[in-house]
Amino acid sequence: MTISDYQINSVIKTYMRNMKSRMGQTEKSLTEPWMEDRVMISDEGMKKILFERIGEKMTERLKRHDQEE
Repeated sequence: MTISDYQINSVIKTYMRNMKSRMGQTEKSLTEPWMEDRVMISDEGMKKILFERIGEKMTERLKRHDQEE
């Protein structure tokens, strides 16, 4: 099975939109000051995390697609 560049780009764009909306919800839900934690992650670290998550999601989707066939 071949996966096109368009499909990969679409998955990445959707993932980024979902992560942005989740981050906004998380920030709004923090009302108590003692619950505020800050974590600094380098750009390279963020890229690594992002690609790992995308790989996991794509693997799950491909497995489900293969099972459906």
